[in-house]
Amino acid sequence: MSRIHRGLTVTVKIAEEQIDAASLLLEQLNRELRESKSIYQKEIPSVLFLSWLVLPTQVYAGEERLPARILLMTSYVGNHKNHLRELARCFSTKMQQVFSLSDEFPADANVDLVAFLRKKSIPNTFYAGFKFVATQDIDQEAQLKEEVFNHLTNRSRAVDLASRSPSEMKQLIEDFVKDHPKLQWARQGIPGVRWDRIRMLFPLGLFVLLMSSSLISLILRFFMDGMVLDILVWFFPVFVAAMLILFLLLRLNELNPHIPGTAASDERVRDIVTRETNPVINEMTVIAPLKKGWIRRVFLAVSLRLVFLIRYFSYIPTVHTARWLQTDNGKRLVFIATFDNISEAYAHDFVDSERRTMNMAVIFSHAFGFPATRWLVHKQYNHRSEYMKGVRAHQQITQCWYAYNEGLSVENLKNNRAFREGLFKEMKDDEIREWLLRI
Repeated sequence: MSRIHRGLTVTVKIAEEQIDAASLLLEQLNRELRESKSIYQKEIPSVLFLSWLVLPTQVYAGEERLPARILLMTSYVGNHKNHLRELARCFSTKMQQVFSLSDEFPADANVDLVAFLRKKSIPNTFYAGFKFVATQDIDQEAQLKEEVFNHLTNRSRAVDLASRSPSEMKQLIEDFVKDHPKLQWARQGIPGVRWDRIRMLFPLGLFVLLMSSSLISLILRFFMDGMVLDILVWFFPVFVAAMLILFLLLRLNELNPHIPGTAASDERVRDIVTRETNPVINEMTVIAPLKKGWIRRVFLAVSLRLVFLIRYFSYIPTVHTARWLQTDNGKRLVFIATFDNISEAYAHDFVDSERRTMNMAVIFSHAFGFPATRWLVHKQYNHRSEYMKGVRAHQQITQCWYAYNEGLSVENLKNNRAFREGLFKEMKDDEIREWLLRI
């Protein structure tokens, strides 16, 4: 089974008069998910996170009214078709109740929900903070560490473990795992991870190969002729020229007077914050119309595709998953993240770092209500306060949110995986000491 994390986003328009009815249905489902979480964990094992919300109407460029929408967003692992079947089977009744409030839902009583989800899904740029871990791995690796910790605790009462060498401690742990009937899976490697890495890197590799081949063709073109060279020679210069033109057009757009957004009311902020009650992992959804100008929509679309290429190398210690996408002909930016801590601290993780602030500006500077920029990343005024104002102004209430794991941070998951990978592996004493600290 593939352990690559992916994001599914399904959206339909909804009439404003149906917003309250849809919100009520999703709030009911949210309570069911919390009250019967163990049941749903078995019913939808591919789902890491699920957010289902109603988005009210928003105004683009001060004049165009963007429609209200229902958004279903999942972070999942494994086969795409199997994931759609799981959702359709588990949420069949609720999907028909919620999505039937939209005119885009088929009137057929025997509607094919899998086909509907596939048809109404839109592409997104998806990021996973801890890659190649399935829901089964989360449980098993947590159990492994707990069993080993309990075993060592019990042994320490009878034997002075502090006098043991690192290699002796490792051997003691490995002997325990070998003899434990419920931990035999830990003796095996993690299947398919190497192939998953290759698949994640393939789009970037293809892009680099194309650009490098074009550069080489530019040189070879001076010495030889050929149809292949004639074609390849254009890719790199066209890409560079297109990016330069986009930057110049964006700079012209940036010269327009900056229109500041309206700050969210204290009551609205309190309503959002009171929902962030989980002790470890919480969710944030920010949806905003873009600033005026077609170049904003095009530049953001190109940026998201380039971010997709390098997603394998990205790492933010507190973020489990994040996604960016555009809706309504590119006029609206959708951002959703699941993270450790609460949204205020999470957002500050970005604005308190100069490098991260610049990275976020590449995407969020195009959204209305966020700070103005010069050449995309240079600040023109207090970036920190204006960024937080933009986040709060466009942060949406997620009526239904589900997390397979709510108690383990990204670092917890990372340590659990590193401990599993270290079992039955040759190590030096210094490496073993570091490995033992992960228990």
